[in-house]
Amino acid sequence: MPDQPTRQYIVSESAVKRAFLLGSVGMVAVILVLLLMITLRPQGQYQALDDSQHQALLAEAEARLTGFELLENGAARIDIDHAMQLVVERGVGLAFARPAPTEAAPDPDLVAEVDGGAVYTAHCMACHQATGAGVPGAFPPVAGHVGDLYAADPAYLVQLVIYGLQGEIVVQGTTYNGVMMALPQLSDAEIAALLNHTLTEWGDADELGDAFVPFEVEDVAEQRDLGWTPADVLERRGELELE
Repeated sequence: MPDQPTRQYIVSESAVKRAFLLGSVGMVAVILVLLLMITLRPQGQYQALDDSQHQALLAEAEARLTGFELLENGAARIDIDHAMQLVVERGVGLAFARPAPTEAAPDPDLVAEVDGGAVYTAHCMACHQATGAGVPGAFPPVAGHVGDLYAADPAYLVQLVIYGLQGEIVVQGTTYNGVMMALPQLSDAEIAALLNHTLTEWGDADELGDAFVPFEVEDVAEQRDLGWTPADVLERRGELELE
Protein backbone atom coordinates (compact mmCIF):
# COMPACT_ATOMS: atom_id res chain seq x y z
CA MET A 1 0.00 0.00 0.00
CA PRO A 2 1.49 3.27 -1.04
CA ASP A 3 2.44 5.76 1.63
CA GLN A 4 -0.08 8.48 2.33
CA PRO A 5 1.17 11.91 1.25
CA THR A 6 2.17 14.25 4.03
CA ARG A 7 -0.20 17.20 4.38
CA GLN A 8 1.49 20.54 4.12
CA TYR A 9 -0.19 23.59 5.85
CA ILE A 10 0.42 27.14 4.80
CA VAL A 11 0.01 28.30 8.42
CA SER A 12 1.19 26.18 11.22
CA GLU A 13 -0.96 25.28 14.18
CA SER A 14 1.19 27.31 16.53
CA ALA A 15 0.81 30.35 14.28
CA VAL A 16 -2.96 29.95 14.37
CA LYS A 17 -2.90 29.76 18.14
CA ARG A 18 -0.79 32.87 18.35
CA ALA A 19 -3.07 34.73 15.97
CA PHE A 20 -6.13 33.70 17.95
CA LEU A 21 -4.47 34.77 21.17
CA LEU A 22 -3.45 38.12 19.71
CA GLY A 23 -6.93 38.62 18.28
CA SER A 24 -8.54 37.90 21.64
CA VAL A 25 -6.20 40.29 23.41
CA GLY A 26 -6.81 42.93 20.74
CA MET A 27 -10.58 42.53 21.08
CA VAL A 28 -10.41 42.92 24.83
CA ALA A 29 -8.23 46.01 24.39
CA VAL A 30 -10.71 47.51 21.91
CA ILE A 31 -13.60 46.86 24.29
CA LEU A 32 -11.71 48.48 27.18
CA VAL A 33 -10.87 51.51 25.05
CA LEU A 34 -14.51 51.85 23.98
CA LEU A 35 -15.69 51.59 27.60
CA LEU A 36 -13.16 54.21 28.64
CA MET A 37 -14.25 56.54 25.88
CA ILE A 38 -17.90 56.11 26.79
CA THR A 39 -17.12 56.86 30.43
CA LEU A 40 -15.04 59.96 29.75
CA ARG A 41 -17.10 61.37 26.92
CA PRO A 42 -19.50 64.12 28.11
CA GLN A 43 -23.08 62.97 27.96
CA GLY A 44 -25.27 65.24 25.94
CA GLN A 45 -24.36 68.71 24.76
CA TYR A 46 -23.37 71.52 27.09
CA GLN A 47 -23.97 75.15 26.42
CA ALA A 48 -22.48 78.01 28.39
CA LEU A 49 -25.16 79.59 30.61
CA ASP A 50 -26.03 83.16 29.80
CA ASP A 51 -26.47 84.71 33.27
CA SER A 52 -26.72 88.28 32.05
CA GLN A 53 -30.40 88.43 33.00
CA HIS A 54 -29.65 87.08 36.46
CA GLN A 55 -26.84 89.60 36.92
CA ALA A 56 -29.13 92.42 35.82
CA LEU A 57 -31.80 91.37 38.32
CA LEU A 58 -29.17 91.09 41.06
CA ALA A 59 -27.83 94.56 40.28
CA GLU A 60 -31.36 95.97 40.36
CA ALA A 61 -32.05 94.33 43.74
CA GLU A 62 -28.79 95.67 45.17
CA ALA A 63 -29.67 99.15 43.92
CA ARG A 64 -32.96 99.01 45.82
CA LEU A 65 -31.27 97.71 48.97
CA THR A 66 -30.40 101.01 50.58
CA GLY A 67 -29.86 101.99 54.17
CA PHE A 68 -27.78 98.92 55.00
CA GLU A 69 -24.09 98.57 55.81
CA LEU A 70 -22.30 95.22 55.62
CA LEU A 71 -20.02 94.70 58.62
CA GLU A 72 -16.72 92.79 58.64
CA ASN A 73 -18.24 89.90 60.62
CA GLY A 74 -20.85 89.29 57.92
CA ALA A 75 -23.69 90.98 59.80
CA ALA A 76 -25.57 93.97 58.45
CA ARG A 77 -26.41 97.24 60.15
CA ILE A 78 -29.48 99.22 59.11
CA ASP A 79 -29.52 102.99 59.02
CA ILE A 80 -31.94 104.37 61.64
CA ASP A 81 -33.76 106.62 59.16
CA HIS A 82 -34.25 103.72 56.78
CA ALA A 83 -35.48 101.55 59.65
CA MET A 84 -38.12 104.09 60.59
CA GLN A 85 -39.21 104.32 56.95
CA LEU A 86 -39.72 100.56 56.95
CA VAL A 87 -41.77 100.91 60.13
CA VAL A 88 -44.07 103.38 58.37
CA GLU A 89 -44.45 101.11 55.35
CA ARG A 90 -44.74 97.71 57.03
CA GLY A 91 -45.41 98.19 60.72
CA VAL A 92 -43.21 96.70 63.39
CA GLY A 93 -43.14 93.77 65.76
CA LEU A 94 -39.82 93.85 67.55
CA ALA A 95 -38.49 92.46 70.80
CA PHE A 96 -36.50 95.24 72.37
CA ALA A 97 -33.37 94.74 74.40
CA ARG A 98 -31.96 97.52 76.50
CA PRO A 99 -28.83 98.85 74.82
CA ALA A 100 -25.72 99.36 76.85
CA PRO A 101 -25.52 102.94 78.14
CA THR A 102 -22.79 105.10 76.75
CA GLU A 103 -20.45 106.99 78.99
CA ALA A 104 -20.21 110.73 78.60
CA ALA A 105 -18.34 113.04 80.94
CA PRO A 106 -20.66 115.88 82.01
CA ASP A 107 -19.44 119.15 80.52
CA PRO A 108 -21.98 121.98 80.15
CA ASP A 109 -19.79 123.78 77.64
CA LEU A 110 -20.24 120.98 75.09
CA VAL A 111 -23.96 121.63 74.61
CA ALA A 112 -23.30 124.99 73.00
CA GLU A 113 -20.91 123.30 70.56
CA VAL A 114 -23.50 120.81 69.29
CA ASP A 115 -25.90 121.69 66.49
CA GLY A 116 -29.20 120.40 67.82
CA GLY A 117 -30.86 121.01 64.45
CA ALA A 118 -28.33 118.75 62.74
CA VAL A 119 -28.95 116.03 65.32
CA TYR A 120 -32.69 116.34 64.70
CA THR A 121 -32.20 116.13 60.93
CA ALA A 122 -30.03 113.03 61.22
CA HIS A 123 -32.13 111.06 63.70
CA CYS A 124 -35.65 112.49 63.97
CA MET A 125 -36.73 114.28 60.82
CA ALA A 126 -37.52 111.12 58.83
CA CYS A 127 -40.44 110.44 61.17
CA HIS A 128 -41.34 113.78 62.72
CA GLN A 129 -40.64 115.78 59.53
CA ALA A 130 -38.76 119.05 59.08
CA THR A 131 -41.74 121.01 60.38
CA GLY A 132 -42.08 118.87 63.50
CA ALA A 133 -45.64 118.01 62.41
CA GLY A 134 -45.01 114.25 62.21
CA VAL A 135 -46.89 111.86 59.94
CA PRO A 136 -50.64 111.70 60.72
CA GLY A 137 -51.57 108.28 62.07
CA ALA A 138 -47.97 107.05 61.98
CA PHE A 139 -45.69 109.39 63.93
CA PRO A 140 -46.92 112.03 66.39
CA PRO A 141 -46.01 115.71 66.07
CA VAL A 142 -43.18 117.22 68.08
CA ALA A 143 -44.19 120.81 67.50
CA GLY A 144 -46.82 121.87 69.98
CA HIS A 145 -46.44 118.64 72.00
CA VAL A 146 -42.87 118.64 73.26
CA GLY A 147 -43.70 121.65 75.42
CA ASP A 148 -46.51 119.70 77.09
CA LEU A 149 -44.10 116.88 77.90
CA TYR A 150 -41.56 119.32 79.29
CA ALA A 151 -44.19 120.97 81.47
CA ALA A 152 -45.25 117.56 82.82
CA ASP A 153 -41.69 116.34 83.53
CA PRO A 154 -38.52 117.57 81.77
CA ALA A 155 -36.74 114.32 82.68
CA TYR A 156 -39.30 112.36 80.69
CA LEU A 157 -38.05 113.89 77.45
CA VAL A 158 -34.54 112.63 78.21
CA GLN A 159 -35.90 109.18 79.06
CA LEU A 160 -37.88 109.16 75.83
CA VAL A 161 -34.78 109.79 73.71
CA ILE A 162 -32.47 107.39 75.56
CA TYR A 163 -34.85 104.43 75.90
CA GLY A 164 -37.41 104.93 73.13
CA LEU A 165 -41.11 104.15 73.36
CA GLN A 166 -43.44 101.45 72.12
CA GLY A 167 -47.19 101.24 72.45
CA GLU A 168 -50.38 103.25 72.08
CA ILE A 169 -50.39 106.95 72.90
CA VAL A 170 -52.75 109.85 72.18
CA VAL A 171 -51.34 113.15 70.96
CA GLN A 172 -53.54 116.12 70.22
CA GLY A 173 -56.57 113.88 69.93
CA THR A 174 -55.01 111.36 67.52
CA THR A 175 -54.09 107.81 68.54
CA TYR A 176 -50.68 106.45 67.57
CA ASN A 177 -49.56 102.87 68.08
CA GLY A 178 -46.00 102.34 66.98
CA VAL A 179 -42.43 102.62 68.10
CA MET A 180 -39.94 105.37 68.71
CA MET A 181 -36.40 104.07 68.35
CA ALA A 182 -34.05 104.57 71.28
CA LEU A 183 -30.99 106.76 70.70
CA PRO A 184 -28.61 105.86 73.53
CA GLN A 185 -25.66 106.16 71.17
CA LEU A 186 -25.99 109.94 71.22
CA SER A 187 -23.80 111.74 73.70
CA ASP A 188 -25.27 113.64 76.62
CA ALA A 189 -24.44 116.91 74.88
CA GLU A 190 -26.12 115.78 71.67
CA ILE A 191 -29.32 114.76 73.47
CA ALA A 192 -29.41 118.01 75.42
CA ALA A 193 -28.89 120.03 72.24
CA LEU A 194 -31.53 117.97 70.41
CA LEU A 195 -34.15 118.59 73.08
CA ASN A 196 -33.32 122.29 73.27
CA HIS A 197 -33.76 122.48 69.51
CA THR A 198 -37.17 120.80 69.51
CA LEU A 199 -38.36 123.07 72.30
CA THR A 200 -37.23 126.31 70.70
CA GLU A 201 -37.64 125.61 66.97
CA TRP A 202 -41.46 125.70 66.88
CA GLY A 203 -42.23 128.02 69.78
CA ASP A 204 -42.85 125.54 72.59
CA ALA A 205 -40.23 127.22 74.77
CA ASP A 206 -41.97 130.56 74.26
CA GLU A 207 -45.22 129.03 75.51
CA LEU A 208 -43.40 127.73 78.58
CA GLY A 209 -41.94 131.15 79.32
CA ASP A 210 -39.75 131.32 82.41
CA ALA A 211 -40.55 127.68 83.17
CA PHE A 212 -38.24 126.61 80.36
CA VAL A 213 -34.65 125.98 81.37
CA PRO A 214 -32.41 124.60 78.59
CA PHE A 215 -31.10 121.09 79.08
CA GLU A 216 -27.49 120.56 80.12
CA VAL A 217 -25.43 117.37 79.97
CA GLU A 218 -26.01 116.69 83.66
CA ASP A 219 -29.75 116.44 83.01
CA VAL A 220 -29.11 113.69 80.48
CA ALA A 221 -26.41 111.85 82.44
CA GLU A 222 -28.76 111.47 85.41
CA GLN A 223 -31.13 109.32 83.31
CA ARG A 224 -28.52 106.96 81.80
CA ASP A 225 -28.61 104.29 84.51
CA LEU A 226 -32.35 103.70 84.80
CA GLY A 227 -32.17 100.56 82.64
CA TRP A 228 -35.62 101.18 81.18
CA THR A 229 -37.26 99.56 78.17
CA PRO A 230 -39.62 101.28 75.70
CA ALA A 231 -42.49 99.74 77.66
CA ASP A 232 -41.25 101.44 80.83
CA VAL A 233 -41.24 104.77 79.04
CA LEU A 234 -44.83 104.15 77.92
CA GLU A 235 -45.82 103.38 81.50
CA ARG A 236 -44.13 106.55 82.74
CA ARG A 237 -46.00 108.56 80.11
CA GLY A 238 -49.26 107.24 81.52
CA GLU A 239 -48.33 108.67 84.90
CA LEU A 240 -47.89 112.19 83.54
CA GLU A 241 -50.75 114.63 83.69
CA LEU A 242 -51.23 115.12 79.96
CA GLU A 243 -54.41 116.41 78.41
